Amino acid sequence: MKKRFLLVPFMAVALVFSLFLAGCGGTDPEQLIREDLEARLGEVDDLDEVMVEGLEQSVGDDFDSFGITAEEFSAAYLDGFGYEIGDITVDGDTATAEVTITVKSYNDIMTSLQTEFSEWLYSDAASAITSEEELYHELGRIMIETVQNTEATQNTVTVDYTKNGDEWTMDSSSLSEINALFGA
Repeated sequence: MKKRFLLVPFMAVALVFSLFLAGCGGTDPEQLIREDLEARLGEVDDLDEVMVEGLEQSVGDDFDSFGITAEEFSAAYLDGFGYEIGDITVDGDTATAEVTITVKSYNDIMTSLQTEFSEWLYSDAASAITSEEELYHELGRIMIETVQNTEATQNTVTVDYTKNGDEWTMDSSSLSEINALFGA
């Protein structure tokens, strides 16, 4: 089994979320930061569309070999996704925003997927597999089932911003912390 196939969908998810790198400008720092966070985290329907497009571009035919679609994977992964922007505190040229993000844990998904697939490999059902295609399709079935069964968890992060001229930009360490929630 090639481990590359297992990581590709999750790396694509991380890539999709890292696309939200726009800065913000204007006069009301709290509103600009709130708008930036909303643009980055978006609406579930918008994220689903962006994720599907990103998965199709980066994963391509790999999902086909698993007998699943980017739409199926995205819907399963984003089920339960949400966020809440809390207090935003501005202090001169720096600011912090408290954000609670509810998302399925990449680590939980990977751990469960490895466990479920390993258990299946040692089951009587695995002995009925007669081709590599059937094996990949079973892995795809287990992958979707695992993602669907993983509960989204709440994670509160403090997001740091810095003012550069008229724009407020999210610090790279905060972006990395958010991306880590999605498996980056």
